[in-house]
Formats: sequence, C-alpha cells, structure tokens
Amino acid sequence: MNIELWKGSNDQPKQDRFLASLNYSHGLLTAQIEYRKLDQSYLIAFRTPHYFRVMDEGDLLKFQSQFDTPVFADGFIYQAYDSELINYCFNEKHEIFEKDKFNHFILVTDDEFIDVITYDDQPTIVAIDV
Repeated sequence: MNIELWKGSNDQPKQDRFLASLNYSHGLLTAQIEYRKLDQSYLIAFRTPHYFRVMDEGDLLKFQSQFDTPVFADGFIYQAYDSELINYCFNEKHEIFEKDKFNHFILVTDDEFIDVITYDDQPTIVAIDV
C-alpha cells in the first residue's frame, strides 16, 4: 500500500486537529475537522461512499507502526493506493466495478482515523472561518 497527501487539497494545516462532527445522511458523508490554534475548520464531503469506518488513536498508532516514518504528519486528508480496503470493496461488489476506479481516502485528526472508499468520485473540501 502506498499513502500520499491527497493532491486535491492545498495548504493543509498539520497538527492540533480534531473531529468536530461526522454525519452520514441520505448518501452524503460529511466530516468537519477543526484546529485548536486556528480560527478555521474544514468541511469534507463524500457523495455516496461505498464504505467508511472510524477508528481511534490506538488504531491509528497501530496502522502507522507498519511504516518506517510518520505517515500522517503533513495534513488531514490522504489517499491510499492498492489498499486491502479497496480489494475488499472490489470483492464485495462481486468484481462488477472497475477496480482502478475505487478510491481510498483517509481523514486523520490527532485522535481519529477515518477510512472512506468511494467509486469514481473525489471529496469536496470547504474551508470555514470559525
């Protein structure tokens, strides 16, 4: 698996971030990430995600332990390539979708870790002054 800072978002602040809200309704998943030392937050929206899960700091530390260097130090949204979750979703859909169109996004705060799998779709991010 390869993980990179998502290229669709510029100038992501790095530390002191927390999950202010997470909502899933009518096929729309939204997460609001706020920063303790900034007057700004980010609303991230995913249309019709195929899969999502929320894990805590312990799961995040366990996940990061498989890499030689800190993976999630440069921002709050990443994209994973060739992940086990993409393979899982591809197999669960009985291989009727094109595997290379599945996208695995990872939202990271200081305490949470959120995996989101979409199909042929990118998230929308809006900066909000708080």
